[in-house]
Amino acid sequence: MSLLALPAIALAAEGAKFEAVIFSEQIERFVEIINLVVALFAGIYAIKLAALSQGGTMEKTWNTLAVATVSFVLLEVVGTLKGFEVVEIEGLAEIFEFLFVTVLAYCLYFTKADLLKKMLGK
Repeated sequence: MSLLALPAIALAAEGAKFEAVIFSEQIERFVEIINLVVALFAGIYAIKLAALSQGGTMEKTWNTLAVATVSFVLLEVVGTLKGFEVVEIEGLAEIFEFLFVTVLAYCLYFTKADLLKKMLGK
């Protein structure tokens, strides 16, 4: 996976810039609003699922996924506020992005270990 990132890192280091327009600005704003609404619903449902799983065998997984989802929602809110030029706090999106990826990776790691342990009967 890290091999896929190497070309991007090399281009960034050289200051190369590539630009392409897929959507017009109006469509991009509409898509941003839809993304925000879907992210909010995902956050609500992740919290509800985590609440339903309390005491279950996958409780820790659902709780951690809920935290990851909420951090993604925060990332989307920050991105939307920046996109509509309402509020922009430099570095805040990167913090939420790091939190999201870290919590998600942690969740996948310990869930894999937990499932392997259950499969092997330990």
